Amino acid sequence: MTAPSSPAFLEHALHAVELQLQELSAALLAADPLALQTCSERMRQVSVDFIAALEGLQVATVTQGLEQRIQQIHSTLSVQRDSLARLAALAERQAAVLLPPPVHPTPTYGVALGVQASTASAARIYSAAG
Repeated sequence: MTAPSSPAFLEHALHAVELQLQELSAALLAADPLALQTCSERMRQVSVDFIAALEGLQVATVTQGLEQRIQQIHSTLSVQRDSLARLAALAERQAAVLLPPPVHPTPTYGVALGVQASTASAARIYSAAG
């Protein structure tokens, strides 16, 4: 096994990040929440391993090729982050269509029991304190 501060360890850690990034991209395109969660957890772990590999190295050890690969990972992760934000917004819109928010907030039990609750007053537990 190579030492955590060796260039070979860095290369191995970078390769693991690249492979996991491909799996994460595929899971994102498949829109499978369980696969996406699993891939995200693995991505987090290989990222931590990669950072650990970088911490022990001198700056001069990082070659131009490694730097370009790291920049490619950075840009891919940025695109995926934006895609996840769009996917979350789409999911919120779809949920709003299925479960529209109430126009006027009503008490959960008051209307069903025939009790007319006033919207201006707070519950007794809160109004007694102040």
